[in-house]
Amino acid sequence: MRAIVAETWLLAAFVLAWLGFASGSTALVLIGAMIFGAGGLSRLWARLSLDRVTYRRTLSDRRVFVGEEVRLELRVDNAKVVPVPWLEVRETLPRGMPASVRTVIGGGAGTQYLTRSTSMAGNDHLEWPLTLRAVRRGFFRVGPTRLRSGDLFGFFERQAEVGRPTDGIVVYPHTYALSDLGFDSTRPFGDLRGGNRIYEDPSRVAGVRDYQPGDPMRRIDWYATARVGRLQSRIYEPSRSQALVIALNIPTDEEVWRSPNPVLLERAVSLGASVARWAADANYAVGLIANGSFPDAPRTIRIGAGNSPQQLNLILEALAVVTAFTTIEMSRALEDPAQPLPPGSTIVLITALMTEPVEAALRRLASEGHRVHVLKTAHGEWSRNLDPIPVQEMAEVMETLEREAIEAGLIADPEAGEGQS
Repeated sequence: MRAIVAETWLLAAFVLAWLGFASGSTALVLIGAMIFGAGGLSRLWARLSLDRVTYRRTLSDRRVFVGEEVRLELRVDNAKVVPVPWLEVRETLPRGMPASVRTVIGGGAGTQYLTRSTSMAGNDHLEWPLTLRAVRRGFFRVGPTRLRSGDLFGFFERQAEVGRPTDGIVVYPHTYALSDLGFDSTRPFGDLRGGNRIYEDPSRVAGVRDYQPGDPMRRIDWYATARVGRLQSRIYEPSRSQALVIALNIPTDEEVWRSPNPVLLERAVSLGASVARWAADANYAVGLIANGSFPDAPRTIRIGAGNSPQQLNLILEALAVVTAFTTIEMSRALEDPAQPLPPGSTIVLITALMTEPVEAALRRLASEGHRVHVLKTAHGEWSRNLDPIPVQEMAEVMETLEREAIEAGLIADPEAGEGQS
């Protein structure tokens, strides 16, 4: 009915007026004039309905941990004297973050709609507070927002997307205190290497010198060698930082074509975040290697060991969005000659399975002076014996903690759909 009126009001007014003039009927002429006037006024009102109407959303936080909440405030202002007879606000929310108000499933993947219908007087404003609950890690978008309004009779309408197109929320993985995971909270991985001894830091080049017998090939600076005509080796600045590198092995099945087990994947990510949080709090230089990938960026995740104020955020953000897509065998990631591990660092490998290449890489790293520790996330015995490399069984204690967190509503069941919690 609305569409018919919107398309035919002008024609109807013209026809009635013409019939009135043709038949000499003043009534028909007046009716035609009234329809023309009412239709014109309604169309003008609809066109002005969203003029000087502004929308703003305010988020209490943009980075939270699983189990926390984000307060969201939506505000609409009508900064003109003309009232808005009816207004529909439709905000797009992420389905992965349950809202405190009623929503409906959105048209886009992973979205839900919050719809509010109201009216506004001149120079009026309205606010709607709500909360979004973080129950799974990831990067979530709030927005875009659509406003819809029109004339008093609802014959003509206008709609527009307003405000910032989207606001992003990063939800960090759920973390646990290492003491709850069964570790000695003061020395969970024994005496970390790299503390009191002076090590050269390959990421900090101080200069070059002539090559000396025994210098490894990766130390040679080929550009300097070409410039002076004889072999030149890099000189690295010393470092006293205790370095701990978290290595997250994404595959959960030796058949790489199979999709990873979501429970084991989330368990590994949560463990990695827990270790990173502990290391940062203990002022260690902490880094991350993960053979998963960022969304839409199929490359190995690697964050060099460091203890800057932003280091923990960088690692947690990477773990928040890491996907199940495997980019490289973990053994190759651990021994990448282009990005060597800090000398004497402690390597904490988090994995559900153990392959021959990974075992060989771990033994080589141990022989080079690294302290290697393995956190095993799955039940069942491995066919490979890693002695003397320590292996910590994490499946049983993690299952208990995960079950408690799910029952408390802190995290979503990894095997449930995105819209469920």
